[in-house]
Amino acid sequence: MNVVYFAHSYRKEDNFLVKFFGELIQSQGLVLTIDPPSQKVNAARLERHLNCTDGMVAVLSWREDGVSDHIYFEISLCLRARKPLLVFIEDNIDTKKFPSRILQRRFSRGYLPREIKEHKHAIQSLKSYMGATPLPKYQPSQKKRACLLIGLSILHKSARETVIGIIKKRNYSVLQINETTDHIFQKQNVNEIISLANLAICFVDSKSYVSNYLLGAIRIAMVPTILLTTNSSYSYDLNIPKEYQPRLIKTEDLFLLKKIINTEINLYEDNIVDIEDKETLESYIKLLFKFSSASGKYDSGTYNIFARELNMRDNYVISGGQTGSVGPNASVHDISFSQIWNETKDYVDLNRLAEELEILRLKLKEEAKTPDNDISIGNVAGAESYARNGDGLKAYEYLQNAGKWALDIACKISIPVATRLLEKLVGL
Repeated sequence: MNVVYFAHSYRKEDNFLVKFFGELIQSQGLVLTIDPPSQKVNAARLERHLNCTDGMVAVLSWREDGVSDHIYFEISLCLRARKPLLVFIEDNIDTKKFPSRILQRRFSRGYLPREIKEHKHAIQSLKSYMGATPLPKYQPSQKKRACLLIGLSILHKSARETVIGIIKKRNYSVLQINETTDHIFQKQNVNEIISLANLAICFVDSKSYVSNYLLGAIRIAMVPTILLTTNSSYSYDLNIPKEYQPRLIKTEDLFLLKKIINTEINLYEDNIVDIEDKETLESYIKLLFKFSSASGKYDSGTYNIFARELNMRDNYVISGGQTGSVGPNASVHDISFSQIWNETKDYVDLNRLAEELEILRLKLKEEAKTPDNDISIGNVAGAESYARNGDGLKAYEYLQNAGKWALDIACKISIPVATRLLEKLVGL
């Protein structure tokens, strides 16, 4: 089974193109994986998603304000990863940016049904190149997931300790390479460290040649990377969406530093949505018609809505793509919080849950207006405290009493783990 990353416009006027090409790709036996529209995104998330696929199909549609820079960026990631790529390009778009070696086909909005043969042939060519049974990653690591830290020397001691503490709390092994290492390109152990990294966090302001070498190496190796800068005058590339460029941090504000890094890791860990059948594709198209924005901008709850409807209807999706099935006929009224804990304890990441509940608690405090709201905040705070201390059962007990108001607020912000649990627990 071949899985392809499907890059396309989210704008309402392009929804019929998504439907047409989505159905055409599925008809050739390929599984689509998509990144649902959301308010926030980063390059690490897209890199992780692309690493889980066998290739990419992109649809470049014309718009008055120019072709989507987001899709251009996704295509550039695919080229960097050297993955098989097929791009469908509307016939009124200038493609000077595109290398001629890319497999591509032109399409016309008004003549799509008449072009099916050509488009099918292009998809079949891509599928043939990928092969019937794509090779898995050779000898994947059996060790605990790991995060490589680069350029940490530019931070003061407290900031360095904060960053390392965040990584450890999120259950990653910390990988570091001494920035004074001589002839790093000759060190065999460096290659092994890079190959073990599931994620990298790089402070791009470091001037050490070791940091610059490592940044180049992980980019070529397609290690999902969170880029950070302490330079308020950082020179951003106007041709690349700012979301995919270094996030600005202030090292003197450790609370904000912690919040930014946790937010970036949460984005990286967000789940992929696979579209394996026509029914799921139809649901996806309906959601696009309902939530599509002419401007291409979305509120913080859009991703959760898409993910819940498409990928999580009969499962708990707890973290990093892992699921614990409860079954489509299970009713929350027939399940106690302890039963739900027993169903999910092998999958739930309590550290991530605690971080998300902290975000929720702070948001609830901003919105609170009634005594009942204060009670809800107290229950969320209790759940956060127990989750942080590793007591999932007690955390669930508090969450079940958080109330619908907390759930409604959670659905509007990017905290997928907490939101899914609240949906199951509230009202038990």
